[in-house]
Amino acid sequence: MKRIIILSAALSGCAYQEDLPEVDLLGTVRIPAAATQFEYGEDVDNLTIIDDARAIGPVYIGVFPSVQEGLYDFPHPEIGPILNTSAEGDTYPYGGTTVGRFDWACYQELACKISTGRFTSYDEILEYFEDVLGNPVSDSEGFEVGSGVEFQEHCYELLFATADYEMFFIAEEPDFTLEGDYLVATDVEIPQVTYTENMAIWGWVDMPSRTYEYSTCDVGNGELFTYYNEEYNKGTNYINVLNYPGNYIDPGDWVVQDPVLVTDPDADFDLEIGFNYVDE
Repeated sequence: MKRIIILSAALSGCAYQEDLPEVDLLGTVRIPAAATQFEYGEDVDNLTIIDDARAIGPVYIGVFPSVQEGLYDFPHPEIGPILNTSAEGDTYPYGGTTVGRFDWACYQELACKISTGRFTSYDEILEYFEDVLGNPVSDSEGFEVGSGVEFQEHCYELLFATADYEMFFIAEEPDFTLEGDYLVATDVEIPQVTYTENMAIWGWVDMPSRTYEYSTCDVGNGELFTYYNEEYNKGTNYINVLNYPGNYIDPGDWVVQDPVLVTDPDADFDLEIGFNYVDE
């Protein structure tokens, strides 16, 4: 009679250790309260200064081998070999995340205009675009959206939704809270980072242009929306913003001056995005 032998790691006293180099980093991101200010208007001789934290676009956080001076007019991650003179060198990030992301908010004119974690109600969005920017939200036929209830019903109908928690652009609480002279986001996680000792955490804030456009959002791409006679893309961020950040950072954006060097992946990081890149 044949004997069946069952091998067990537990019985043999062996245990498999994966020893994976990936780690999850957790920490805080700080932005000076002054970062909420930007110039707005199509007439360069008659610009308005807007000061509103809801205008902050996605905050891009990446982990890189190092950050260097002199590559651009602002601190920038080191880049790899430039193999094609028509393209910048790749930064080869170890990982990254954002604080807030672009999210289509049910109307075509809001594509690439709203980031998650900035607004807590439909009425707040309508008030912001009408009273702060002077550009009321309109539907596909050009009629102004009259109330938050109308806004909500429109979203529910288009997205087959039943509750506001399905609307990612409506946040229970904003990502950033004002603490003294800083806007602070806590419990920011950078997942599955390939750990290397002294790797640098660095990032920047994408602020809107004078015409209220964000350089990191591609309005011509993203999920295709089709509804009766409407057809357009919802917009999405470019896929290589962490590989080629220098292509997307514009005057008015805020950049990390002093990156956080990671020596203990279990320790929380505290990242300040404190350098205002201005066009000299």
